[in-house]
Amino acid sequence: MDMSNTEKPIEKKGHSDDRIILNIGGVKYETYRSTLTAHQDTLLGTMFQERNQNLLHPTNENEYFFDRDGIIFRYIMQFYRTGEIFWPEDTNYITDSTQNLHISRRELELEFDFFQIPVPGRGEIDKTGAVSLVDGFLNALDSVANHVIKKYNATIRVQFRLGMLEYEVDEDIESLAKEILDPFKLVGYKILSKFSKEIASYLMKNHSCLNSKVVRKPNKGYYEIRMMVKEFDEFDEQTVFKYSKLANVVESAKVMYDDEED
Repeated sequence: MDMSNTEKPIEKKGHSDDRIILNIGGVKYETYRSTLTAHQDTLLGTMFQERNQNLLHPTNENEYFFDRDGIIFRYIMQFYRTGEIFWPEDTNYITDSTQNLHISRRELELEFDFFQIPVPGRGEIDKTGAVSLVDGFLNALDSVANHVIKKYNATIRVQFRLGMLEYEVDEDIESLAKEILDPFKLVGYKILSKFSKEIASYLMKNHSCLNSKVVRKPNKGYYEIRMMVKEFDEFDEQTVFKYSKLANVVESAKVMYDDEED
């Protein structure tokens, strides 16, 4: 039998002409892998490098979901395609007539930070990209915290070692946590080694409904971030009433209810 034309199994690798679908908060963008990897120092540029192929977790064959703002991502995508950031320097807002939206400079900065793209105006301050890297790490922790809050009984523990992450997390948010935090596998430990106390304070201040801790384990060589929703009894009753929908119905002093005896 002539085996010269026998097809050999094709090893699946990332190629520059692969099409990638980025699902950003439900809004889908299609691009080439090479468009993203042309900017290797950014989150997506690093994520889609061939060496990181085994770390990717597509929702479909070539689709990747990010829980970010799908409308603002249009400006992120423009950077990857052109290498430029289209930003009016003399204004704090951009009017997006196609969506009838006014996008604030701060909203854009947060998305640039998450995707680790240098923000205009920070070039002299952040020549090494360290500020953007730390802010991107905090944005990733914010995103994980929000997923923990949505799943009331969820808890998460993430151990940051040098070049390695280990997770102890409820199954329903494990894949999301990995997708969000895995890009920081190489730098998470280094950031925590310098700013562990500050990051712990940041999480406590910005996610007050969580019990958050940053624990250093010097003998075992890792930092651990723990997040879990507080027990309902720990919440201040007046604060819950003030900021929940209950406050829109009736004043606290005028609440009327009936006790019924069995």
